[in-house]
Amino acid sequence: MMDSKNIPRVLYVEDEKDLREPISQMLEILGYEVDCAINGAEGVEKAESWQPDFILMDIRMPKVDGFEATRRLRSNPITQKIPIFMLSAYDDAKTRASCREVGADGFLAKPADIEKIDATIRRTLGMVG
Repeated sequence: MMDSKNIPRVLYVEDEKDLREPISQMLEILGYEVDCAINGAEGVEKAESWQPDFILMDIRMPKVDGFEATRRLRSNPITQKIPIFMLSAYDDAKTRASCREVGADGFLAKPADIEKIDATIRRTLGMVG
């Protein structure tokens, strides 16, 4: 669990630059250490090497989508316990069910606002405030 001296590390896996850059910058302003990946394959590699505390995972991406990336992270002992929240503009029962099936901890509909993302990270990591 996080303590006050540790800066939470957030990995944001998103192929769309217009979403990735402002969200990652806002998370940094809120006090998180942020790294980004532009597809699921890169996201899996970064999660293994960087060991973030929390992963924001887009679903629809080139090469490896968010579902497959989450499956890979859940099957790897190094990354299987990292909280993963999926992001998608497709907010329907089928998408949410698929997120649960691959082992995601939760789902955020796009466009996700920064307050909701921040609150989700804080709640998930047991941070006060």
